[in-house]
Amino acid sequence: MQIETVEIECADTAELGTRVSAVFENKSPSLVIGYGNSQLPFAEIQASLSPYQFPFLVSSSCLGSLLCDSQTVKATCDLAFFCVFDDEGAYGVGSANVVDNGPFQAGANALINALKNSGRPYESPALIWCALPPGEEERILEGFASVVGENVPIFGGSMADNTVQGNWNTVTSDAIGPQTLAVVAMFPSTPLGLSYSSGYKPTDKEFSVSKAHGRQLVELDGVPASYAYNHATNNLIEKQLNGGQILGLTSSAPLGRPVELEDGAINYLLCHPDSVNENGALNVFSEVKENDSLVLMEGSIASLTSRAQRVINNAIMLLPENRKPVGVLMIYCAGCRLMVGDEIKQMLSSLQKEFASLPICGPFTFGEQGRFLDGKNRHGNLMISAIVFSQ
Repeated sequence: MQIETVEIECADTAELGTRVSAVFENKSPSLVIGYGNSQLPFAEIQASLSPYQFPFLVSSSCLGSLLCDSQTVKATCDLAFFCVFDDEGAYGVGSANVVDNGPFQAGANALINALKNSGRPYESPALIWCALPPGEEERILEGFASVVGENVPIFGGSMADNTVQGNWNTVTSDAIGPQTLAVVAMFPSTPLGLSYSSGYKPTDKEFSVSKAHGRQLVELDGVPASYAYNHATNNLIEKQLNGGQILGLTSSAPLGRPVELEDGAINYLLCHPDSVNENGALNVFSEVKENDSLVLMEGSIASLTSRAQRVINNAIMLLPENRKPVGVLMIYCAGCRLMVGDEIKQMLSSLQKEFASLPICGPFTFGEQGRFLDGKNRHGNLMISAIVFSQ
């Protein structure tokens, strides 16, 4: 098992196809996963990669992608590739259109195709890696589980653009578009280390969801949700109580769903308020249910930049003894990335120093999928995850 990362600068997008082709002229990876700026010509990326025999997935990331290796420390890569070389492993990519199939069936169809393309259609993969259209990720995860059950870990992120206007994109060898769901079935020849977490801590303020519909919080503790949230956050969204966008304001104060682990520890799956309706309801980026308990969380630039290192270390610690890490796929929430601003550079520099020989690559996403140590796959917001490949 070997990992190589590659950055492609695209100041002149007319040369993009030539640059992509040049990268793989003399390489034969087992799998290529790429992330890039949503403004790239993704059709050209697809055309330049399709002649090769390896499976690939390339998806859009908010303000470019992150790459940290021996040559590059950058959070605004035009296009970055994470290349897996594993002749003894097996990898397959599958895709489906969410609008044409519905989210549940699209998830099932895409995974069936990925398993078939891996050459192991009747086996359970070690990992499912995905790039999903924002909106109904919970149903897509259920579609995956309908094929392989609930014990296979699912990690990945929801596609993103630079302005939350739906200009995201994903391409595989046979699919392209903002409603394309793409999934990788991974059967690596060596173990993986997995970690899924957030950089936020709970406050002492807890709510009960008294009324909700899907991704809309209507009432908390019997009060219109926006009013309850505004009161608990010392008037954080006072000017938007009659309607408006609050995405940037609430990145430092999301809501968390407590998840109790077997050892009694509590992890928090985060839920990010996005906007307020005229009726005082809060729209959020993940599903909420009536009678759920939600805890007001708090985060800082320092906690969000330090968390990335801890998540990678946690994943490395979960590798079997004497296994050397050789590469990391990392998901970092776009909301966190926007909140930390220029401090993202220091975060990546610290990662390069801490993990000097370990290539790290990934996107900034509008939703994160992963599995806590309780073994259940979930979709959350403002989360960070790491997949560590080993030698």
